[in-house]
Amino acid sequence: MNIRIKLFATLREALGESEFDLSLATLVPSEKPVDVAAVKALLSQRGIDWHEALNQPNVVHALNHKVVFTDALVAEGDELAFFPPMTGG
Repeated sequence: MNIRIKLFATLREALGESEFDLSLATLVPSEKPVDVAAVKALLSQRGIDWHEALNQPNVVHALNHKVVFTDALVAEGDELAFFPPMTGG
């Protein structure tokens, strides 16, 4: 299964990528549904920068342009975007 990952703002700058395709082949054979948390865990294995960037408090996850929690299930061809914590008022 492949999905599209998009990174925005400071996440894009910190990780040096704006978007890429990600194969979830290592997660899919388990026969369990794959959720956003599993994708974050897989991406966090890319190194300390990835782990710190994606696991900071209040990172926003958007699956197919809709903000979701980490228990949202991903499917073939989905787009998963990560946004840094938002501030403002």
